[in-house]
Amino acid sequence: MDAIYLFVIAAVIASFGITIVVRSTMDKVMETPEKLASLQSRLFIFVALIEVVPLILIVIGFMYLMDSTVNAILPLGVVILSVLVNFISLFVKKNELISHESHVQNSLNTLFMIGTVLMAAIPLVAVVAIMVR
Repeated sequence: MDAIYLFVIAAVIASFGITIVVRSTMDKVMETPEKLASLQSRLFIFVALIEVVPLILIVIGFMYLMDSTVNAILPLGVVILSVLVNFISLFVKKNELISHESHVQNSLNTLFMIGTVLMAAIPLVAVVAIMVR
């Protein structure tokens, strides 16, 4: 398997996995807003567990990056599409929840921003690695 595909797989796993966890945390904050601190702690633990496999794939990808012969257009498109789909998913979820309850608006905005940054971190590394090749 070409190294570029390892970066793409890592980006897709990280972005979709983190998006699922952040959306779930947003739902739980709506149910019990007073437990925000413990929910955020659990969020970071789950993100760390989700990022184990993508980080391993990225390390392996960098090991074999110089042997890569694949055209980078399609892999870049997949990574960018993955990030856009997950960003839109988080944005829609945040707006859906804020429209129902306004008393936890700041908490949901914070979770949205944290989730967006965490979700885009591994794909950003993948894009840089694909472009460096």
